[in-house]
Amino acid sequence: MPHLIAHYSANLIELNPHQLLKDANIALVETELFIANDIKSRAFKDDVFLIGLNETEEAYIHLKLYILSGRTQAQKQAAGAALLRQLEQKSYMQSKVSYPIQLCVEVIDMPKEDYFKATA
Repeated sequence: MPHLIAHYSANLIELNPHQLLKDANIALVETELFIANDIKSRAFKDDVFLIGLNETEEAYIHLKLYILSGRTQAQKQAAGAALLRQLEQKSYMQSKVSYPIQLCVEVIDMPKEDYFKATA
């Protein structure tokens, strides 16, 4: 734990998903709330998406950070803010885009009693 799930719109062809995940993991480790090897991250390109009424070209990146319950609100805000700051740097983009990219971070509590894990 935690689990990080990144969704991004398919029109972000300049996005390097591996770099996006690495940047996010680094941001989480730097908060000192998480240990690197505990972070499990994955990225999904959303091929079918619609922003508003599709009147202008836009894109999005939405990060969902699932953490076990028990963290303080301040800790959750620190993790979310760190991820958003990292997204704003756009080091995962191979080139600039001419349209806006909506950057979103969602921090989600998972009840500890409902999370099961084993190493095989």
